[in-house]
Amino acid sequence: MINVLVFPCGSEIGLEVHNALKFDKHINLYGLSSVSSHGRMVYKNYIEGISFITSPTFMDELNSVIEENHIDVLIPAYDDVILYLSEHREEVKCKIATSDKDTCDLARSKKRTYEKLAGEWYIPKMFRIEEIREEDLPLFAKPDIGQGSQGIMKINSMEDLELLQDKADAYVISELLPGEEYTIDCFTDSKGNLLVASMRQRKRIRTGISVHSVTVDMPEEVREIADSINRQVRFNGVWFFQVKLDAAGHYKLLEMASRVAGSMSTSRVRGFNFILNTVYQLMGYEVSALPNLIAHTEVDRAFSNKYILDIDYDYVYMDFDDTITYKDTVNTEVIAFIYQCLNQKKKIKLLTRHAKDIEESLKKYHIDKSVFDEIIHIKDETLKSDYIKHKNAIFIDDAFRERYDVSRKCNIPVFDLDCMTALMDWRY
Repeated sequence: MINVLVFPCGSEIGLEVHNALKFDKHINLYGLSSVSSHGRMVYKNYIEGISFITSPTFMDELNSVIEENHIDVLIPAYDDVILYLSEHREEVKCKIATSDKDTCDLARSKKRTYEKLAGEWYIPKMFRIEEIREEDLPLFAKPDIGQGSQGIMKINSMEDLELLQDKADAYVISELLPGEEYTIDCFTDSKGNLLVASMRQRKRIRTGISVHSVTVDMPEEVREIADSINRQVRFNGVWFFQVKLDAAGHYKLLEMASRVAGSMSTSRVRGFNFILNTVYQLMGYEVSALPNLIAHTEVDRAFSNKYILDIDYDYVYMDFDDTITYKDTVNTEVIAFIYQCLNQKKKIKLLTRHAKDIEESLKKYHIDKSVFDEIIHIKDETLKSDYIKHKNAIFIDDAFRERYDVSRKCNIPVFDLDCMTALMDWRY
């Protein structure tokens, strides 16, 4: 078993790592955060309160977490953390899932990246602020070290340029690239071979995060860029780079990073798990890729709700019609909740006024009656509240009348179907 620690686990990167690793039978997954984060809603093994990386006690605190939980691999899930840990790699008491320090330093700086790859046709034309003339405009400026589109600006006039005069050294100024933007998710094996490269279009971006991505066929130009970067930069495992089309329709490099991308799931679901294979490779296993049988995938991301309810229960009383069933099909969210209850050793009481033979109907929907601790089939006008015998219970029914009666008489929590997500435990 491989014990894997993700820090900070609540970042978009940390959440993608969780999705990529949570069901692997060889992985014990731990989430670490300095402050309260969404990580506590999805990481079953969640640790909170470690100091920030700027604290002089951070490394001692981190190593205490590593030793107490017998961590084998640490996955840094934020750019500044990646850079810090790569610089202090010898002090960390476990393996770190990043490329080496030189590569991390290089990837963190757009200037250093462009200098390393200077002379390549895919490097955008760069400008020194004191040499820019009005006929060069419009141009584009972005922080040398930064992420999430923070601090970027289009330079349309010489007046705009004046805004950068006092901080020119912290910015990269380049030709304006007006075309579409793409991310190429990559994996380099232990021998330096570019094993996987999957290209996706960033179709909609919010706060610097690609929330709508679609995989596309990779043009030869982009494959040349991927191979060129991989030859000149020493990657180990997962990494990615971004390109954008210039005015002439050629792809130019924006930046690269030696880590998981937040929307890498778009490529991952095609059959290659980038971060899992990075962990395996780090642990000494040889990694290979299956032929890609899925041509294209599309992802659209939005805020998702995860809940923690202040209730404790051992019994679930549940309706059948229009609760477990939905328009003559099975409600898959309710079925998932049923199995969650079974995993947690909670007892499920099927409490129904079903008009037909309930056992035959369960067979019709391929539901084994053994999932229920008891089947209570009401065939008269008796109220459901009369059959609820436990106080440490909840009641689920689509009918308001039934919920109202149970809530009033039994004094237990009651839920309609819109609340099923709130009852799910998403921690793995």
